[in-house]
Amino acid sequence: MSDLPGSVRYVKNGAGGRWWPDAKSRSRLHAGWSQVPDGMLRAADVAAIEAVLRGQYGSRPGATQDLNALRSLLEGPRRHLWVTFEDGFMWWATVRDGITLSPDNETAEHGHFWLDLDRPWDNRSLAGRYLAMSELPGIVTTTAGFKGTVCEPKGWCEILRLIRDEEDEDAAAALAARLAYQAAVGKLVARLRPKDFEVLVDLILSRSGWTRLAKVGGATEGVDVEVENPAVDEIAFVQVKGAAGQDTLDDYVGRFRARRERYHRMIFAVHSPKGSLKAPPGEAVQVWDGSKVAELVVRLGLGDWVAKRV
Repeated sequence: MSDLPGSVRYVKNGAGGRWWPDAKSRSRLHAGWSQVPDGMLRAADVAAIEAVLRGQYGSRPGATQDLNALRSLLEGPRRHLWVTFEDGFMWWATVRDGITLSPDNETAEHGHFWLDLDRPWDNRSLAGRYLAMSELPGIVTTTAGFKGTVCEPKGWCEILRLIRDEEDEDAAAALAARLAYQAAVGKLVARLRPKDFEVLVDLILSRSGWTRLAKVGGATEGVDVEVENPAVDEIAFVQVKGAAGQDTLDDYVGRFRARRERYHRMIFAVHSPKGSLKAPPGEAVQVWDGSKVAELVVRLGLGDWVAKRV
């Protein structure tokens, strides 16, 4: 989106994010540097500020880094998109040029000065996708460990891409290759003998955390397999069919409904469905047709097993 800056800066709203509550609630970006006189900050007097910082640091390193951080805040900060990491999310905002100095310097609630936001802190992309740290690339989340106040993230290109909801070219190519492989596996699944298909469904279930309790018939005709998932304390019945249409599915849905006191869900796996099979909405019924089985085969690493059975 053209209205977003093309440059990114990370900011830490106080040590340990202590100014974050005020920054978020009042749409501000807080900064410290309480040792720098207000007049120098207001005038953005870089030479005078540098002298103060170098006097403070002496022979220790850090003055140049501090000065560059301050210049990012004082000299046209609106040209940057600002990000921070709090509450398990990456937050981003844009700011207006010009600082506001605190009348009581730096406190536990707010910084020595702050920038007012033009676009308030948001933890979602432009399309509304949450920017949870657990789902972000490592090159982005490593910035959260930065010890200073302001920096240009190494992953600034990725940050802009994520906020703009743009695809990563390599990830898109990998997805296309995965889908092509999945389609090829689907053709192999369609060629499996019924017995091999039943074994494949068993393998998928076991790798998904389900354990077979029994292969049953007789008094419970039509129930091929009972399986249990101890992690979620559920029992399901699984019907494996070589070929089936909607009428057959509907028949087994009725049987499932009649046994809800025992079964938490039903899985209807069909090798060669006759037409498009639809599970009833709002019920714990899953239909595994050939394409769904192929997707599970790829996800669970069973592609080689399928290929060897054809």
